[in-house]
Amino acid sequence: MPDAMDVSRSTILIVDDSPVSSMVVSLILKKNSDYCSVRVWDGPSCIKKAKKVKPDLILLDIQMPGMNGIEVCEVLKKDEKTRDIPVIFVTATTDNETLKEAFESGGTDYVCKPVNKIELLARIKSVLLHRKMAKKLLEEERLRGVLEMAGGICHDLNQPMQVVSGYSELLLMDIEKDNSAYPYVKMIKEHTDAMGSITRKLMRITKYETQDYIEGGRIIDIDKAAGAAG
Repeated sequence: MPDAMDVSRSTILIVDDSPVSSMVVSLILKKNSDYCSVRVWDGPSCIKKAKKVKPDLILLDIQMPGMNGIEVCEVLKKDEKTRDIPVIFVTATTDNETLKEAFESGGTDYVCKPVNKIELLARIKSVLLHRKMAKKLLEEERLRGVLEMAGGICHDLNQPMQVVSGYSELLLMDIEKDNSAYPYVKMIKEHTDAMGSITRKLMRITKYETQDYIEGGRIIDIDKAAGAAG
């Protein structure tokens, strides 16, 4: 049975056909406040549960009847929904050929049976930390691409906005303030200058902070981000 799910903790899927081995690992994780666990007993159930739960990590027994752990890992790594979930093999078989096949199937690490508590927790922590850092690097890379694109767009927008602002300034100098067109021209200049200020801020952003937006969404706080970049 799964522990109570907690989004603040890392979810670990335990896959082992041995109830005793599965329970031992589950109890080790249960005593650690950073993790919650879900248990299944065979390969097909692992594949199904992984797609549904999207665990942060899978502890996968190699020697299972029907579909062994290596075959399960190969299926997981071919599926877009589960390919990024790290797999630590739990195995009593540690010969070179088995371990070679395990890593070639997409496994990240392995621990030996019977499981040593200190070793298990250390390997779990290491794999999850690596996954967190990889996600952060990917997000930063994506953000860098977005900011570079935004910088190019802002550069292209700046010139026509400067032209509009300049001509608006000339018009304001030529027409009297009591002219009916005066407030409209002034408004055009003010809004154009405001847009120019926004594009200049966007071009300075290298890091970002977000703020709440409508319907639970979040957007970049341009003022804070531009300030941090400066």
